[in-house]
Amino acid sequence: MFVTSDTFDLKRIGRFRGFDWQENLLCGVAFHGSQWLGYQSLARFYIEAANYCRLMDEMQYAGYSLPDQSRTRPIAPKSFERLARGELKGAKRAYSVLLRGLREAPGAQGGKIIFGGEGGGRADRIRGSMGPGADQETVRRALDADFIFPISPQALDTAIELFRLAVDLCQAEYGYYFIRDELCFPGAYPNGIGAALDYSPLAYEETKEVGAWSDFARPSGLWSAPWPTMRDLFEVNLMSERHIAKPIDGLGYLTDWISAQPGRGRIQDLAKERWLWILTDAEMFNVRPLLNQAGLLLSCRNRVYRDLPHGPVQAANA
Repeated sequence: MFVTSDTFDLKRIGRFRGFDWQENLLCGVAFHGSQWLGYQSLARFYIEAANYCRLMDEMQYAGYSLPDQSRTRPIAPKSFERLARGELKGAKRAYSVLLRGLREAPGAQGGKIIFGGEGGGRADRIRGSMGPGADQETVRRALDADFIFPISPQALDTAIELFRLAVDLCQAEYGYYFIRDELCFPGAYPNGIGAALDYSPLAYEETKEVGAWSDFARPSGLWSAPWPTMRDLFEVNLMSERHIAKPIDGLGYLTDWISAQPGRGRIQDLAKERWLWILTDAEMFNVRPLLNQAGLLLSCRNRVYRDLPHGPVQAANA
């Protein structure tokens, strides 16, 4: 797996910030869809995700946002079920929802880890002409969401199940599974906010990558590109028909290329024209440069893989 604790000296950064850092890894699934089904479907996803991860009893913050308000309107977590059923009158125009919890965690900055999710229907404004001298601006909403959960031995299986829920409840079309230390703001990673860990070139590169993904995906680049671009290659990647409908230069059709020989990961069919592409560290190490060369990846920064203690030699022989 690829985690921030292996690329940044977080112990040193913790000392600089005045606390004794210990690793607290959090996993996340980020997912996107070209269609926004409304706040109820996403609220239902968060309830199902929190229950599956056994986190619902620890959720302490909940809320929703309205188009004409700059702040999230808070509600009691116990009212989140009513939000998912559409029973809160004030939420009828909600375009985003939030459900988060806290847990004591030695070695974390502030002594706590934060989990849960926030997401909604991002507004893409489109200008269109209605005749001479008349322009009209319409709003199309697309799905952007994430869910963060503490790492466990079953984390990979948990991510797979959360993607299944995201497809079933929200019609998610693209997503990825990531792991980050609490100090590296895993909840901000999918949303274009860098961790700003220090002033090193490495931290600058990461901040630039985080912002570049947000700049690309949020103004509809994720759906308007000639064929969908992936943020990077991760251990689990959610793909839709958009990813396999057209051949990729040098590779051909993606799912055919993956299945053509061992060592390129495995495909799991989720139905509804959705698939998961699941890879080991050695497979990611070998496949990722080929995808980048073919233009599939927006980012392909150098990585350290925790399950490859001997580095590229082990990967090449895998």
